[in-house]
Amino acid sequence: MPANHDLTPWHTLPLEDTLRETGTSRTDGLTDEEANRRLATDGPNELKESGGRGLRHIIWEQVSSTMIVVLLIAGVLAWFLKGGDGLPIDAIAIFAIVILFVVLGVLQEYRAQKAIAALKKLSAPNVRVIRGGALREISARDLVRGDLVQIETGGVIPADCRIVENVNLRVQEAALTGESEPVEKTDGVLTNAEAGVGDRTNMLFSGTHVTYGRGSAVVVSTGMKTELGKIASLLQAVHHDPTPLQKRLDRLGKTLAILAVIIAALVGVTGMAEGKTVAEILILAVSIAVAIIPEGLPAVLTFSLAIGAQRMLRRKALIRKLPAVETLGSVTVVCSDKTGTLTMNRMTVTRLATADSVEPFAAGDRITGDRETLLRTATLCSDATVSPSGEGVGDPTEIAIVVAAGSNELAKSRLESEQPRVHEFPFDSDRKKMTTVHKAPDQSIVAYTKGAADQMLAVCDSAEENGKVVPLTPELRQRIEEMNRGMAREGIRVLGVARRTLERVPETLDPSTVETGLTFLGLIGMIDPPRPEAKAAVARCHTAGIQVKMITGDHPETALTIARELGIAGPESRAVTGVELERMEIAEIRAIARETAVFARVSPEHKLKIVQALQENGEVVAMTGDGVNDAPALKKADIGIAMGITGTDVAKEAADMVLVDDNFATIVNAVEEGRVVFDNLRRFIMFSLAGNVAKVLVVAVPPLLGMMAMLKPIQILFSNLLTDGLLGLGIGMEAAEKNTMTRPPYSPKESVFSRGVGIHVAVVGPVVGLLFIALGAWQWNAMGLPALLADDPDRSGPAFLLWGTLMFTALAFMQIVRVFCSRSFTDAAWKTPLRANPTLLGMAALTLVLQLAAVLLAPVHSFFHTIALPIHLFALAIVVALLVFFLMEMLKALLRRTVA
Repeated sequence: MPANHDLTPWHTLPLEDTLRETGTSRTDGLTDEEANRRLATDGPNELKESGGRGLRHIIWEQVSSTMIVVLLIAGVLAWFLKGGDGLPIDAIAIFAIVILFVVLGVLQEYRAQKAIAALKKLSAPNVRVIRGGALREISARDLVRGDLVQIETGGVIPADCRIVENVNLRVQEAALTGESEPVEKTDGVLTNAEAGVGDRTNMLFSGTHVTYGRGSAVVVSTGMKTELGKIASLLQAVHHDPTPLQKRLDRLGKTLAILAVIIAALVGVTGMAEGKTVAEILILAVSIAVAIIPEGLPAVLTFSLAIGAQRMLRRKALIRKLPAVETLGSVTVVCSDKTGTLTMNRMTVTRLATADSVEPFAAGDRITGDRETLLRTATLCSDATVSPSGEGVGDPTEIAIVVAAGSNELAKSRLESEQPRVHEFPFDSDRKKMTTVHKAPDQSIVAYTKGAADQMLAVCDSAEENGKVVPLTPELRQRIEEMNRGMAREGIRVLGVARRTLERVPETLDPSTVETGLTFLGLIGMIDPPRPEAKAAVARCHTAGIQVKMITGDHPETALTIARELGIAGPESRAVTGVELERMEIAEIRAIARETAVFARVSPEHKLKIVQALQENGEVVAMTGDGVNDAPALKKADIGIAMGITGTDVAKEAADMVLVDDNFATIVNAVEEGRVVFDNLRRFIMFSLAGNVAKVLVVAVPPLLGMMAMLKPIQILFSNLLTDGLLGLGIGMEAAEKNTMTRPPYSPKESVFSRGVGIHVAVVGPVVGLLFIALGAWQWNAMGLPALLADDPDRSGPAFLLWGTLMFTALAFMQIVRVFCSRSFTDAAWKTPLRANPTLLGMAALTLVLQLAAVLLAPVHSFFHTIALPIHLFALAIVVALLVFFLMEMLKALLRRTVA
C-alpha cells in the first residue's frame, strides 16, 4: 500500500488496483473487524472544528485599543484627583464612554463560528454499505476507507469515492466545483494525473448530490481527508484580518495618543516652571486627553455603517458584518464567479445551425423552414416541461429548448398532442444520445434523436437542406463539423438533432436498431448568457478604477466567451487554468493575478491563492461565490460576497455580504454605498478632529497666559458626545457626491487625512483655537477676572463660571455652523441643499436645544459648571460662530482645485 493514501491519484488507477490499494473486496466489502480497526485508526468520517476567536479575545481587542487606553488613564486620574466631597463626575463620564466603546465594538465583532457547522450539514446522515457480503445501513460517521457504498438518485455522497458500478450516474457538483451542469460519471480509467476535481469523472466527492442514475463506489477518503475536508481546513486556516477602516482608525488612535502625550508633557513642563502643583498639571493632562479623543466616533461609525447597510439592503445587498460596508468603498478588485452572478444561471438557446449556415437566435425570433423543423424535433425529443410562468422542470438544456420553442408558438403540449410519444430510449452516458418515437399526423412512425454533435453525425447518412433530404457527403459533413467546432470555440454547448421514419414501433428495446441511418436536421447551440445589466456594471467598475476578474470552475472557452462579451477580457486575452496555477510559485501567481482577467477550472486552493496574491499586491479584494468551494476564498477576501438565491449555507456563513438577487450589478451599487459611507466617516473625522485640535489649544494655552483652562473635562465630553456625536450622526447621512463613482478607490495605505482632510484639520483647528483664545483673553480682562484671582483661588465664583459658560456656549455654536461647512469636501455650503439631509437639520436643532438646556436650566448648572448667560453674550457667541463659518468657506475655496 502507498505510504500516504491522500496523495494517491485514484482516478488514474484501474479499478482492480483501487480495490487492492484500499484492501477491500468488490463483492463482500470489508469485514466488521477490519472496518472497526480502521475507524479506530483513521477516526470518524466527519469534519472537525478548531476553536475560533472567543468572546474574551474580542473584548481584549477592544479594551486594548489605543483610544480606550488613553481614556482609561484619563478616567483613573480624574477619579483620584477629584478630592473633596461628592461624586467624581468627570471620571464617571469618561468610564461611561469607555463602556460604550467596548460594548459597541464587541457587538460588531462577536459572531459564532458557523461556517464549519454549515459544512457539516452537507454530509449524509446514513449510508447503505456492503460489509461482510451483506447490505446494511450505517451512520455515515462510521464509514471508513475501503467501504463499498450504494449510490442512487437523490442521495448525498458521504465520502470521496472511486466509482465501481455506473448506471447513468449524474452528479451535481456545483457547490464543490462551481460548474452549473450535473456531471456525467464513468467507471473508466482517466489518464490525466493533474486533472482538477471537476474533471475526475470516475470519482464521487463528499457533499455532492446524485441527480440521476445509480451505482456503487469504494470509499478512498473520509472526514478531513476528503475534498470537502480540505475546504474545511482552508476555512480554519484563514485568519481574521482587520478591515482597511480598522487599520486606519488604529493608526489614527495611535497618532492622537502620541499628540496627547506630547502636548501634555509640554504643558506639564511649562506648568512646573510656573510653580503649578502636580494635581493641577494632571487635571490639565486629563482635559487634554479628553479633548483630543473623538468620543463620538464609535457611535457615528456604528450608525453610519448601519445606515449604509440599510441602504444596501434596499439595493438588494444584505450586510452580515457591519465593517464590510466601509470595506466595500475601498475595493480595488472584484473577483466574480461566472455562473449566476455575471450570467443568468439559465441555459438559453443562442444558435440554430442547419446544413447551410449558423444563425443567431433569441427568444421570440420568428423562424421557419429547416430551423423550425429543427426546434420542433428537439422539443419533442425532450422530457422537460415548462409552466406558463416560465418555470422549467427537467434537464437545463432541455428546458432551454422547450422555452425557445414556446417563444415561437411551438408549445410542447401542442406538439405532443399532434405527435404523441409511443416509445423512447432514455439518454445514457455510453450512447450520449436520447431517442423518442412518435406517431405523426399522417399515422407514420417517426424517431427523433438528439445528443452530442459528433455522436449524431456518426449515425447519420443524410441531411435535410431547404426542406429536402440530401446525401451527407464528406464536404457537407466537414461543413457541419466546422460549425460545431466554431460554436465550441465560443464556449457554446452544442446538441445535434436528427430523425428517421420507421415502418413500425420497434419491438425490441435495443436503441441500435433505431439510432442508425438517420437524417441530420441541425445543431442547437446553448449557453448561460450574460445578465443584461452586467456589461454596464463592469464598465462602471472600470470607470471607478476597480478591476474585475472572473474566477470560475467552468471551462476556459466558456469563461472567456462571457468575459469578452462583458468587457472583462479583451480579444487577445487568455484564461489561466487551475492546472497552470498548480505549477507556479507564489511570486508567479502574484504576477499572473496582476495581469490576468479570467481564471478557469480552479479549485478552492487556487481561488484562495489568487485572493492572497492580489492582497499581497496591495489590492483590496471583493470575492463572490455561491459554493462550498468558494468559502475559503470568501473568508480570506477583504469582502466576501455570497449569492442569496443559489448560495450554499457554507458560502453565506463565510461571507460578509449576501446578494439577495445574485446580480453583479448589485455589487457595484454596494461599492457606491460603501464609498458614500467612507466619505461620510472622513467628513466626520475632518469635522471632529478640527474641533478637537481647537479644544486642545483652548485647554492647554490659556493657563500659560495666566488664565484658567477654558473648558472643564465634563464640558469637553458633553461637546464631543452631543455636538460631535449628534452632528456626526447627521453628517453620516449625506448622499453621494457627483464624483463618487468616477474617481479611483482609496488605497488601503492611504491615510484618513489624505485628499485635503489633513490640511483642513491642520489649518481650521489652530485658526478656530486661536480665535477662541483671543475671545477668551478679551472677555477674561473685560470681566475683570485677573483682579478676582486673589479672592477666588479655586476660580469657582460666578464671574469665572460666566466666563467658562461663554466659552462652552461659543464652542457649541461654532460646532453647529461648522458641520454645515463640512457636508462637502469641495462645494460651498450654500450649494449643498439642506433638503438633501433632513437628519442633519434635526440633529443640529437637537444639539442647540441640549446646549441651551445645559446653560439655562439651573438644576444642571453644578453638573456642567455653568451659569445662566446674558443675551449679549449669547449674541457674541453667535458672531464668533459665523466668523468661523466664513473662515472655513474661504479655506475650502482655496483648496477646491486640489481636494478629490
